[in-house]
Amino acid sequence: MHEANDAGRNYVHKLNFQVKDTLLAARYGFNLRNIWVFWKGIVQAWMVWVFFAYAGFFAAGDRLADRFAESLLCPVPDSLFMANIPSVILLVMGTILSFCIYLLTALKVAKLTFEQLRGDQFYSEADARRFCRSNRKTVIATPLVIAAGIVFGLLTILVSGLLMRISSAGPFLAGLLALPVWILGLFILLSLVVLLLSVFLVPVITATTKGDTFECLFEVFSIVTSQPVRLFRGIVTGLFTRVAAFIVLSVFAWGSVSLVSSVLYQTSGIQGFGDAMESGFSRIAPEIVPFYSSIFNPLSSTDHTDASWGGPAGILLSLAGTAVLLALWAYWLSGCTAHWTILYIGARYNRDREDLLLRAGEEEYREFKKIAGSPEEHKDGKTVE
Repeated sequence: MHEANDAGRNYVHKLNFQVKDTLLAARYGFNLRNIWVFWKGIVQAWMVWVFFAYAGFFAAGDRLADRFAESLLCPVPDSLFMANIPSVILLVMGTILSFCIYLLTALKVAKLTFEQLRGDQFYSEADARRFCRSNRKTVIATPLVIAAGIVFGLLTILVSGLLMRISSAGPFLAGLLALPVWILGLFILLSLVVLLLSVFLVPVITATTKGDTFECLFEVFSIVTSQPVRLFRGIVTGLFTRVAAFIVLSVFAWGSVSLVSSVLYQTSGIQGFGDAMESGFSRIAPEIVPFYSSIFNPLSSTDHTDASWGGPAGILLSLAGTAVLLALWAYWLSGCTAHWTILYIGARYNRDREDLLLRAGEEEYREFKKIAGSPEEHKDGKTVE
């Protein structure tokens, strides 16, 4: 087992299993492979949501050509849309599917980050996809089980309220069920907090433990209830560096657009390249953000856009600017996943004194022993010491 221990401790960065480890989240989040995975996940989730939103408008009787001319790639449901039950069902389906895409994308990035923490820089996106396919049921089922528990609790309180309406026995039942219903209310509130945190914790727990749905449920509730102060401190500490890194990256992205725009103006004489690119997202989502709003500062507006950037050229430049914005979002989500991965590894060690990085190395070593067998054996099957 000494070989496994030596292999398991061969990390690129040895974590101290303290809250200050979350300061590394910005660094581990800045990984082009992880950012690319999240960039693709954002686009997939976005397109799925847009498809179901337009399907809802079609079900509500809207003309898709007119709606697309107004909304482009970010349709906003109106009152007529929300009054149509099939439209609402389609919108909910699209939202759930988009959320599932996010969870699976976070699982892949969490696995890539975990292997990076272990020192395996050659763990590929293809490996992460295979791992995701093997564990996707756990990632999707765990939040659904928590949500189902919340719904069941609310229905139980509702039924209790209906029973209390019985004229003869209502007051007696109210006194009898007061304490159980109060306890159930506490559990529902706790479950709501856990459901919110499960969005970040479930992919990380699955990536680091390879556990099933039951184990993931236990871990989410256990970590939240046993170490709330550590979680709060870790979230605040990690956010400090992630926000700073995000601002620096945004400044560099803005500087690159400005530099390219200046050089192109000097060489081609065409103005407005930077403004057209910065206003890209507002062009394809006019109902979401003010027209010509800058992707680097949504509260500001670009001054002008040259006529050369209309038509197909303007569409291409708007898509390019949107791609830059999605890259910034992808970095934020990549850093968020790295943040929670480091935070959970530390919380697990603080609770159980179990090093998940070392455990993964030992599991791999045992799997290798099963496949390779003992290197030295006599013909009678006895192992040479």
